[in-house]
Amino acid sequence: MEDVGQGLGEESPTNLIINYLPQTLTDEEYRSMFLSIGPIKSAKIIRDKATGYSYGFGFVDYQHAADAERAIQTLNGLQLQNKRIKVARARMGGENIKGANLYIRNLPIPWTENELNKLFEPYGKIIQSRVLVDLQTGVSKRVGFVLYNTRQEAEAAIRSVSGTTPEGCTEPILIKFADDNSKKMRPPNVQYVPSPIFPGHGPGPMRNQGNRFRYNPMSGNYNVQSSTLNGGYVIFAYNIGNNATERTLWQLFSPFGTVQKVNVVMEPGKGVCKGYGFVTMTNFQEAQNAINHLNGFYFQGRPLQVSFKT
Repeated sequence: MEDVGQGLGEESPTNLIINYLPQTLTDEEYRSMFLSIGPIKSAKIIRDKATGYSYGFGFVDYQHAADAERAIQTLNGLQLQNKRIKVARARMGGENIKGANLYIRNLPIPWTENELNKLFEPYGKIIQSRVLVDLQTGVSKRVGFVLYNTRQEAEAAIRSVSGTTPEGCTEPILIKFADDNSKKMRPPNVQYVPSPIFPGHGPGPMRNQGNRFRYNPMSGNYNVQSSTLNGGYVIFAYNIGNNATERTLWQLFSPFGTVQKVNVVMEPGKGVCKGYGFVTMTNFQEAQNAINHLNGFYFQGRPLQVSFKT
C-alpha cells in the first residue's frame, strides 16, 4: 500500500503529509508535536465527520519551508505510541480527498489489510486501508475501510466488487461510501498490537493510561521539582551522548506524553552534542512519569540523568 502524498503531482515546500498516526492521538497532541518545530498555518488529522474516527493520516502546513524540512528530518520515522509515523512532503491538493472512503462488510475473518489491499488495488491508488478487530479478543469484526486517492476510483471499486463473492469469501462483499453510512455506523474500537521500540533497546512492558499507550521501560520513584517555561514543564536530560540529536530526545520522551519542544545543546563549531539537552512537555504528570522512568535508565551504555530544570 502506498502513502498518500507520494503519487503524481507537484510537491508543496511547506505542506506535509503524515501517515501511520496512532488511532489514540488527539488533535491537540498532533498540533503541539509539529508546532514545536516552528510556526504552522494549519494542522489537521483527517477524520470521519460524523464519528470522529481517525483515518490514520493528517496534514501540517508550515509557514516556512525550512521548518517543514526540519520536521521531516526530526520526526520522520518517530515511534509514536504504537506506530512509527512517516512524514513527507504532500502533493499539491493532496488534502482535498473527499468522498473516496469505502466501508466494507462481510470480510472473511482471517483477512488482514494485506488481503483487503489485494482485492481493491486493481481499481486505483489506495491511501489507507484498515480491518477492524474486536477490542477484547483481537478477532476481526469482518468490517474494513479503504480510502482511495479519488472518488472515481472508489466508484469503480464499488461497481466491480460490491455484491460479488471473491475467492476465499463465503458470502458477497457489501460496500458503501463511508460518508453515506456514517450516520448509521459507529466504528468499533480497534485493537492494536502495541510494539513501540525504545531506541537502542528491545520492547518493554506496556500499560494503558486512558486508552493511550505508554512505554514503561523501568520502574522507580524519584523526588522531583517542577519548573515551567512558556506553559510547559522543562526537563533536563544529561548523558545523552555526543551523537544525540533533537530526534534522539523525541524518541526518548514522546512515548510518555506530548512533547512541545526539544533542544540539544551543541559544541560551538563542532556539530556534536555536549551530552545534554532540554525537553518541554505539556502535562506535569506525563513529564514526571518520563523522569521517573528515564532517570538512571541505561541508554546506549550510559545511565541517563533526567530531572526537572531548576
